[in-house]
Amino acid sequence: MGIKECCTTFLAGLPDPALPFLPSLILGTCFAAFFLLLFYKKSTNLPLKIILIHILKKVLYLLPNQDHSESEACHNPDCVRCHKYAELKVQIVNKWKNIRASKSKFVSSQLEEAVNKIVCEINPAQKLDVNDEPTKTKIKPPNIELQNPTIFKMDLTANPYWNDFMVYQKDLRFLKLNFSIILKEFISVFEALQKGDNWGWKLNDIAEGHWCIFPFIDQGLVNESNCKRCPNVAAILDTLPSLMKDCVFGNACFSILYPDSNIKAHHGPSNIRLRCHLGLRIPDGCWLEVAGTQYKWKVEETVVFDDSFEHSATFVNQSSSSHAYPRAVLMVDFWHPDLTSEDKEVLSELLAP
Repeated sequence: MGIKECCTTFLAGLPDPALPFLPSLILGTCFAAFFLLLFYKKSTNLPLKIILIHILKKVLYLLPNQDHSESEACHNPDCVRCHKYAELKVQIVNKWKNIRASKSKFVSSQLEEAVNKIVCEINPAQKLDVNDEPTKTKIKPPNIELQNPTIFKMDLTANPYWNDFMVYQKDLRFLKLNFSIILKEFISVFEALQKGDNWGWKLNDIAEGHWCIFPFIDQGLVNESNCKRCPNVAAILDTLPSLMKDCVFGNACFSILYPDSNIKAHHGPSNIRLRCHLGLRIPDGCWLEVAGTQYKWKVEETVVFDDSFEHSATFVNQSSSSHAYPRAVLMVDFWHPDLTSEDKEVLSELLAP
């Protein structure tokens, strides 16, 4: 008697179930899935809606997970980080007329000049009437030619690095005081990433290596699900007085750069922000370079730089194994210190996400 016959005989000898086989199988699978879902929700503390979406993405699209940096790559043609964002320039021009009419007393000549440049780019024959009030001359460093924001530029003080200037003292002090809390929540989501749970992470496209972010504020929009996973970090960010909010150029995230990776030299979209990195995990062999000057991150220390200057990041000298620890920082965007509260109000409306 063959295997097929043995199995047939065995199954025929079993008592008839109360339910037919197929309904029994479906019912059992549903019960098992329900209990697994409850267990997963309890262990991750994620909202049920997010868990279901995550499961559907895994089941229906069979997303590859070759290493724990694999995640949601950005292919959005309107992304400020990755493209020129021509649509934003059109938005600026279209909004400006109403903003200028309703908030004329808040509009500075620097801001008006910045918009005028964009108007001339889109329509060279058109030019705004700019106030004749002279603008304050800013101190320009020798390497000013390396500052070239891709979208929006105002006449603001230009320095590649700002660590030697007394700016954002309250913000930076508060970040350092809460370093252990920030690090703990980073480790929590990173360890989940190492186990294959890439929910909430985004993989930025770079030519060499892997660069991932876990955004709390992404191009001006709050990522509610990531904030719920790291509630203390979200609360800390919310208390920073200089944090760039409600502006398409504003971001806050965990940023990890893997070994054998290079973020090639590029320029940020605007000089109305300054970028801050708080070092969380800094292996040997990694550095930031802004306007030709290198800076090596340090754990529990902040570096503030103007990313509208040419800048790059490199991580070398380690194995590219998926188990190697990446460079990890908390990245936060601040409003440029030259901007007044009126400037920020107008810019938030003009550059709404």
